Amino acid sequence: MRLKPVAVALLVSGTLLGLQACATPEPIAYGPIGETVRYGYKDRANPDGGHTVLVALPPRSPLADARGFWDRRAEELCPGGVAKRIVFRSERKEIMSPASYIQGQAGISSRVSTGYELEGYVYCKAAAPAG
Repeated sequence: MRLKPVAVALLVSGTLLGLQACATPEPIAYGPIGETVRYGYKDRANPDGGHTVLVALPPRSPLADARGFWDRRAEELCPGGVAKRIVFRSERKEIMSPASYIQGQAGISSRVSTGYELEGYVYCKAAAPAG
């Protein structure tokens, strides 16, 4: 029996998805993003006295992990306490793999997650006046 190309594409896609579902991701170490470190946090001071904090995590990372990293970095930046937190971006990065089989106008392609990013502003509580 000979399989049709669409059936072969579906069979291969199903097998790859099944194998991918079995993989358990390693926990990401908390730390700054750098030259050789792809996942973690990055921050910068803003002219208004606040900080912009970015957290980047690998595909299939839960939102709770990203928020945990983000909140932890906010606390580190503001040892006297955080006055305000504003998360303005929560984005799962994706790419579309090219269609491997096209018949007429229909094509088969897949969406692949490449990572997760959470970004926002952190404002520290004002230091108590010395006295």
